[in-house]
Amino acid sequence: MRWKSLGLAVAVILSICLPGCSPAAPEPEAADEKLADSLTEVFQVGLDTMNPSPVEREAIERAITTGQIDSADYEAAHLRYIQCLIKHDIQPTFRKTPEGLYVELPYFSPNGVADSTEANLKCSADNLIIGILYRIQQSNPDLLADNRLLAVRCLQKRGFVDADYTVDDFERNWTARVFPFVPSADGPSDCLYVAGYAYLSN
Repeated sequence: MRWKSLGLAVAVILSICLPGCSPAAPEPEAADEKLADSLTEVFQVGLDTMNPSPVEREAIERAITTGQIDSADYEAAHLRYIQCLIKHDIQPTFRKTPEGLYVELPYFSPNGVADSTEANLKCSADNLIIGILYRIQQSNPDLLADNRLLAVRCLQKRGFVDADYTVDDFERNWTARVFPFVPSADGPSDCLYVAGYAYLSN
């Protein structure tokens, strides 16, 4: 199995003061802390501080006006990403969560891991911000600042853990890599992904 903290989320998290998503992240916010008072405020911070590309800026400005990122803008950003990777001889594969989010499955460039990483960075240039903001919109309606709590609530809602499963339980499980669910299965993996974590099969 391959553990992977979502690097693309880190850039956004650092920019808008969200908690880190890796096991070695700084102390997370209190459970009742929120990212912002509203989703529109999150979009505005993204627009003001994250240096979006022109095409992303247009989409975010629309979102600020309407109150949400249009799914068509998210799909267009995803398509740009795919087309770019294909130009780098990478054939990416994805699955979609119930929230309509694409989960990128592991892949490697025919030219090696370094080339794959470079291609990923280049191809994220005009879609990364839209992807993260859309993920917040779709999977975090309460704008929870604690990613652990977001994961726990998703796991509880879908019946993968009991109602008394806590953030501390999740922290211990994540650190020990031992869970009361199968983290690589699509459902639990979706909950980890939307919270900024990933557990993916090679």
